[in-house]
Amino acid sequence: MTDPPFARGSCRCGEVTLTITEKPKMMLQCHCLDCQKATGTGHTSNVYFDEKDVLIQGEATGHSVTADSGNEMTRYFCPLCGSRMYGRNSGRPGLISVQVGCLDDHSWFSAQAVLFTSRRHDWDITADDIPNFDKMPPSKS
Repeated sequence: MTDPPFARGSCRCGEVTLTITEKPKMMLQCHCLDCQKATGTGHTSNVYFDEKDVLIQGEATGHSVTADSGNEMTRYFCPLCGSRMYGRNSGRPGLISVQVGCLDDHSWFSAQAVLFTSRRHDWDITADDIPNFDKMPPSKS
């Protein structure tokens, strides 16, 4: 790699690292019950990249569930410190979702849509000046 990467990130203890070479394909926030349980709060902020553009170093542990969308969602976390890092969704093959908070610099993040607003709590305020969807919108092919 001779060019500087687009982004770098790590878990809390630094055992698992991410190096991302290209810009994201999309940036979303999700209020589904699965994301709420996974984060322990009202939503998750995810940025999606082509898998080929993300170098993962270190051994993350995965846990799979059936998401509100019906897709299989596998979330990966550091087995030492427990930090959630990234995920893969059966409905979006070839893409990897990265938890924006694990990136060293995420000042560029700006959600393009908010999903599962039917599950949003009154106390969890996310943008309403971008597309908001009650559920998961259909994937664009």
